[in-house]
Amino acid sequence: MKKAILVSTLFHVISITVAQDYGSLKKIDNHLLLQDLELLHQGLDKHHSGMYWYTHKDSVDNAFSNAKMNINKDLNEIEFFNIVAPLVGLSREDHTNIEFSKETETFLVDEARYLPLNVIFLNKRMYVSKESNLYHKPLLGHEILSINGENPLELLNELGELFASDGFIKAVKFSDLNGFSFSRHHFLKYGFINEYHIAVKDSNGLITELKLKSQKLIDFKNSLADNEKSKTNNENLEFKILNDTIAYLGVHTFSNGLYKQNEIHQNLSNFLEKSFETIEESKISNLIVDVSNNGGGNEGNENLLFSYLADNYEKYKSVCAKSQVSILDNEIDKPIKLKTFGFFERIFANDKMSDGSYCRKSNKGFGLMAYKKEPKYKYKGELFVIISPVTYSGGSEFSNMIKTSNRGIFVGEETGGGYYGNTSGYSSELVLPHSKLLIDIPALKFEMNVQNGEFGRGIIPDFIVVPTIKEYLTGQNLPIEFILNGKAGR
Repeated sequence: MKKAILVSTLFHVISITVAQDYGSLKKIDNHLLLQDLELLHQGLDKHHSGMYWYTHKDSVDNAFSNAKMNINKDLNEIEFFNIVAPLVGLSREDHTNIEFSKETETFLVDEARYLPLNVIFLNKRMYVSKESNLYHKPLLGHEILSINGENPLELLNELGELFASDGFIKAVKFSDLNGFSFSRHHFLKYGFINEYHIAVKDSNGLITELKLKSQKLIDFKNSLADNEKSKTNNENLEFKILNDTIAYLGVHTFSNGLYKQNEIHQNLSNFLEKSFETIEESKISNLIVDVSNNGGGNEGNENLLFSYLADNYEKYKSVCAKSQVSILDNEIDKPIKLKTFGFFERIFANDKMSDGSYCRKSNKGFGLMAYKKEPKYKYKGELFVIISPVTYSGGSEFSNMIKTSNRGIFVGEETGGGYYGNTSGYSSELVLPHSKLLIDIPALKFEMNVQNGEFGRGIIPDFIVVPTIKEYLTGQNLPIEFILNGKAGR
């Protein structure tokens, strides 16, 4: 593992200006917000096991000191969020989430007014991805060149400060702002704006400037046309024989809870055994495994899939929690206790280290190996893996194991999960007592045993395949077509 990178020019903590308008949201005494800030600082420092993996502690401490100077007046919850979100983002860990209080979330649903656009980023360009009857002309598929004088990349850099992503993976910032997320984050950053001035370019290169009035969420949703192709198969586990030599295995989640919602395949173990039995009987020599929409799920499921494809090895260098119990105390409010393991896992599956941390034993519980049991049907043919920025957590861990085992050819876009690992597992919910912001603080640092990767990045595919806006809107699966056409050979 490389040394964590020092952030020399960190960022400018967002200042709240009088130009921002958040309507009826109540203000909170700035002295109370400073107490919340102290609890957040302690929570990230004491309980987030990967907090300093990518950002030095001195840089984090300095950023919190700068933030204190910006809390010099009463702020509402969103204004406070704009200050603390970049601080949480210094974890560079996408499992570190922030949620608003019920009151503010209700405000965002019922009262806020948004830029009426659903968007998609493709090859760093921004397009209208859903049509609305609010527009005076058809805009579906048009490229958005600017919004209120700023181009999409400038806006992405500004809005991207409001949420964390693994390491330095830029692709996640684009992915996380797709759909309505861009408009939501734009409101969080800039507040009420009555009218948006946008410039768009159509497929013929004609540039048009127009004005769009902001809309409440319900009005905008009701205005949307159902232009996206409906999926013929909503199953998150898919298996198909594409031709005499090629099969497709779509594993779109590792969540046991989501499997139970399927009509057909409700158990991953049974699904994989039947699929790989068919692969062997059909003499399939080329297999496509699609984890491009797999955001993770239950630990161990990624190992089960891997066991059918590659040899066993030590998957993790270590799995450690910084602390079993962390006490947060700003000396004003009631101390907050954050816990990690339950009794049996703490005692039997982990060793307590000299520094007070707990690290997973190699042979108890999930352990450190890739898997514990060889499956009956082992696939040894050519393997193609489809990945994307939504390939994350357990989905990225599966991909990381395939990559470091040199087992497959990767097609698509860079994974959203870090190649060297992540901080996830057990998360503690820290509710700041005065702002009511909720921060999920992940407690387990999973350091993967990987080779030949770039620190702070995901897996860079062997073949980068990104659809055009036309291909996206017509629902084409470009990576599959790319593989079937023989363009992804070694």
